Amino acid sequence: MTQIPFIVTIYYSLQNWNILRPALGRHFVGLSNFLTVFTSSDFLGVLLNTFILTITSMILCLILGLSFALLMNRNFFAKGLVRTMFVSPFFIMPAVAGIVWKTLVYNPSFGMTSYMAHVFGTQPVEWLSGHPLTAIIIIVTWQWSPFFMLVLLAGLQSLPSDQLEASELDGASKWQQLYYVILPHLMRYFEVVTMLGLIFILQIFGQIYVTTSGGPGYASTNMNFLTYRRAFQDWNIGLASSVGVIAVILKIIVMMLLFTVLRRRFKEELS
Repeated sequence: MTQIPFIVTIYYSLQNWNILRPALGRHFVGLSNFLTVFTSSDFLGVLLNTFILTITSMILCLILGLSFALLMNRNFFAKGLVRTMFVSPFFIMPAVAGIVWKTLVYNPSFGMTSYMAHVFGTQPVEWLSGHPLTAIIIIVTWQWSPFFMLVLLAGLQSLPSDQLEASELDGASKWQQLYYVILPHLMRYFEVVTMLGLIFILQIFGQIYVTTSGGPGYASTNMNFLTYRRAFQDWNIGLASSVGVIAVILKIIVMMLLFTVLRRRFKEELS
């Protein structure tokens, strides 16, 4: 289900195949497609966009997910209702989430940001044209923070209460309990949620497609959307396949580096 399509993609990445020009046929070109991708003027910008989008969204999701998990681990009135409200963005389809934010939040004429700008006496901001990558990061963070919250909340609920009680008897403050007791216990859960979050956030496509379409220019294009542009705008299957192969290799490298750092930093907790 996964490896055979990837092998076929590698095969196509070594071919010159433009489906709008069937008369040219399909022929082997070796690594020429990869060389074309690496030397194109937009590749470094797209790679930087992918890095910024992924890392910023991951950091924000971890911070918000941990904050919401700590909140949901306490008892308060209407806890079930609040938890449902926090989790609901995670169940919205990416394209639907993008349309909702594009029309109800980012629209400079009648969106929520336009209303708040008028309330404070300022000019509305053209988020999708002026700050496209930031707008995408906000949507991704809003949609994936609940997933991080659920995983970390499961970790918090598995923490033995006697450890917190013992730390209180030793005079530890709430911040000391968080740093010395709660965070070390959550390291395994951080590893799991980081791995899954990276896999899903690196695959972001729908939000970009329905909001900015990768623009203006390539300002909000990531590696996935670049694959789409090469395949269904340029109709060059060889170039699109080579971009997809590069994206998969970069994802593997990023995850390996991340887990190496995590295991060196928290060797005892993750062993």
